[in-house]
Amino acid sequence: MAYVQAVIQAGAVPFLLPICTDPSLWRQMLAGIDALLLSGGGDPDAVWYGQEAEPAQGYVQPARDRMEIYLARHALRYKMPVLGICRGAQLLAIAAGGTLWQDIKKVQRVQHDQRAPRMYAIHQVYVEPGSLLYRLTGKKRFRVNSLHHQAIRTPGAGGQVTAVAKDGIIEAVEFPRHPFALGVQWHPEWLCRHDRNAAVLFAALRQAASSPTAPTG
Repeated sequence: MAYVQAVIQAGAVPFLLPICTDPSLWRQMLAGIDALLLSGGGDPDAVWYGQEAEPAQGYVQPARDRMEIYLARHALRYKMPVLGICRGAQLLAIAAGGTLWQDIKKVQRVQHDQRAPRMYAIHQVYVEPGSLLYRLTGKKRFRVNSLHHQAIRTPGAGGQVTAVAKDGIIEAVEFPRHPFALGVQWHPEWLCRHDRNAAVLFAALRQAASSPTAPTG
């Protein structure tokens, strides 16, 4: 419901896409929407980026992986506006040929799986000047919440890292050749009611979806 409320707050209409296994249904779903929001959730199967599952990989949902990777690839290929959140950001990277850290405990130096309420911002992210994220927020750094143990390792073809945490963990990726394709590692759906830096992401997705020049495939 946090995602639904965030979309409504931005002035858009939410459509929830159920997980199913028939690709023809995926195509019909895509034909009925103007933009795609890839939500958070469990770990993508490492097989999607050419690795074996390490002991720390969590429970995977094969049907969800197949459907959402298809949706992400469609959005990137056909320039459909897309916002990926946490798992969704990781899926954008995977769809572009990127890879993940299956467990960031080896490299993290700040708290990424926070011991605090979800709507509390636990650490800072450092934003690349001139990036889409910078243009939206107008800030070189701001605080975010953090609820993950995996993270993007490489962003994939056409992807650009545009925000990192203090320890270097990737916090945002975007695709500059795409009208609007942004993935963030944090959870703005829990922050958007009281944090402009979160609310503006959903507002920007709605605006991109409303653009008459934005092709959707």
